[in-house]
Amino acid sequence: MPKDLIATPQALGQASGGREPLSSLYREIGLAAVASGLKLQLNTLDPDVAEAVERGTAALFLRGTGPV
Repeated sequence: MPKDLIATPQALGQASGGREPLSSLYREIGLAAVASGLKLQLNTLDPDVAEAVERGTAALFLRGTGPV
């Protein structure tokens, strides 16, 4: 009988060798782009969203496509 598996971020991270799934990276980059476009301040966002925006911004800058 097959096991009932649950798709959770933790399970996805374990399945990918502990690396973050690409969907999380896409979300972070999207949040960073929206926050930049709307000129949102990080201190006005929920802490988990602000951290995601910071990670997305870092990914954009590492790629060389960050805001100027």
